[in-house]
Amino acid sequence: MHPYRAKRSFLAFSAAVLFLLTSCKRHAQQPSESNQPSTQPGEIWVSETTGKEYRVRVQNDVVNVEWLNMSPELAKHGAFIRSTCKKDGAKWVGMSTSYLPCTTEGGAKPKLENWCHLETEFEIDAMSPESITGRSPALIRFDCTKCQILQSEMKGFLLSPKAAVPK
Repeated sequence: MHPYRAKRSFLAFSAAVLFLLTSCKRHAQQPSESNQPSTQPGEIWVSETTGKEYRVRVQNDVVNVEWLNMSPELAKHGAFIRSTCKKDGAKWVGMSTSYLPCTTEGGAKPKLENWCHLETEFEIDAMSPESITGRSPALIRFDCTKCQILQSEMKGFLLSPKAAVPK
């Protein structure tokens, strides 16, 4: 497999938040203060796209998002995805910082090429007690050797409170 083809699972927020490359110019409906998600410690949100769980904290006009349910193997290597957004008009705009393995497809077992630190743009369009929507980059082509994004596109994400996600 060509090393420039990264496995799509590399970016998980490539969410949220992972998992979370373009400026935030699209305007979303501004949520009212009463419609913002709870900021109680320990509140967990789940990505409807990836199944990743995130702790979301809102303080004043800042939203912090942190990936929680990584495998013990990833945790052992210090993997993370963390995002911080600040209120900018009708939405929240910020950056995601991540440290994730870069793997190439190699049959049943992906081949580890490198561990990469990345910073990517991240935006939240709307928040309510039932959902958080936004956009984060999805990798199309990635150079694992240089830890460099060669091609990506912004994709929408939807987070739901963990209790609301059907089992």
